[in-house]
Amino acid sequence: MLNNYAPILDSCEPFVIAHRGFSPSLPKQLRGMSIPDANVIDPQLREHADFLGLLRHLDTLCFGPNGMPMPSWVFYDCAVMPGGFFGLAIRAARLEPWCLEAMQVPAGYTGLVPVSQLIAIPMLAGFAASATPDTWLVYSLESINQVSPGFAPAGLQKLTLALGLQLFPIRTLYGTTQWRAHKLATYVDLGPLELVTAYTPAHSLPRTLSFRIDLQDVHLETLLAGPNVHAIAQAPNGWIDPDDADALMALQAEIEAGACIQLVGRPQYYGAQIRIPIHRVGAPKPLEAR
Repeated sequence: MLNNYAPILDSCEPFVIAHRGFSPSLPKQLRGMSIPDANVIDPQLREHADFLGLLRHLDTLCFGPNGMPMPSWVFYDCAVMPGGFFGLAIRAARLEPWCLEAMQVPAGYTGLVPVSQLIAIPMLAGFAASATPDTWLVYSLESINQVSPGFAPAGLQKLTLALGLQLFPIRTLYGTTQWRAHKLATYVDLGPLELVTAYTPAHSLPRTLSFRIDLQDVHLETLLAGPNVHAIAQAPNGWIDPDDADALMALQAEIEAGACIQLVGRPQYYGAQIRIPIHRVGAPKPLEAR
């Protein structure tokens, strides 16, 4: 399966960020890809300051335009300390000058330059059945290609998600993203996503959705293959317009009333209009997009 990702494997190296009390419990092999010991980064050591600074710059590039850059204290207190990072990086010497400038790589720096990252944090629900948490939140998923196409090989975000989900002991995955975010399609390629929220006033961007999915091996295989329609997804019996706040609030009201609603396919684009296929569990016959 990783043969399709050969350009990434040839140019990128995996890295892990985890504090020293957590990192020894993580695997060093992911689908045949080895994580060098030197690429397991302890965020509490000063020697890694340059790399961590580049990682925060990547986050600013990806989320700054949405007004959601991660302050350094949030990066450390809310991501590094309770969770862990997996990502892919390229050696500075292999990058073109424009890439070094885009990432604000310091002059003379020869180390790794991060081009993608997945941040995962264990949730309290995951401790209920086991001492090792199996329920995790995807705190962040990003790739330099979403803001600078051509910087790194295609497929970077998808491979980062697939390998990161293998690194951490995740059986149930929660996540949040905006309805119009391109990475929603990547999440949906995992399989049907159960909506936890469709409209989220507690978030700074209320048109944010929350989802959950119980992971199986088939989810990671089909994620890497990237089907247009997931093999285990039900046919859509409804469509949602992500730009229609009233429709999102109505969908949220259904969820709060106990309805089970799944996202079952990638967003469909019709000129300036977008429709996202959903399946109301127990609802009648499928509907066509309109």
